[in-house]
Amino acid sequence: MKKNKNLNQGDMEAWFTKINAPDFYMREKGVLNLLDPKFKECNFEKKELVLSFEVKDWELNPEGGLHGGIIVTGFDMTFGLLCHYFEKPNMVCTVNLSTTYIQPVLPDDTVEYHARIISQGKNMISLVGEARLTREHILAATATTTYMILNKQLDIPE
Repeated sequence: MKKNKNLNQGDMEAWFTKINAPDFYMREKGVLNLLDPKFKECNFEKKELVLSFEVKDWELNPEGGLHGGIIVTGFDMTFGLLCHYFEKPNMVCTVNLSTTYIQPVLPDDTVEYHARIISQGKNMISLVGEARLTREHILAATATTTYMILNKQLDIPE
């Protein structure tokens, strides 16, 4: 598979802005549409991405906090989109994802997921991340993950 070699800070910002647009075809259905992440920032040199998610009522657990599965999904989405950018047009998939919960996330919170690639090989990518609440910049959770680079292309219209 031939990888896109025209990667830089400007291209990265444009790509994440495009996939965050309400009319982006992958937002028509599914988890991307339901969680509705907002692009906050990215850093090409550091291979970092920050997405912001507002807590929605349907995401709450019986105790009234953000469900742990939704926290993991926020990590997985942020990690996955960062991997997609650096491996485009190849598809990627999660191999493992380990999450540590530190503080509860409350109904009115906004969570910023900070993801960074720490290792990128021919077949695997390793990442680390933090989920921080915009409220007082509280660290709510951390995560580590590994993604596999697939020998299949993702068809994203230009």
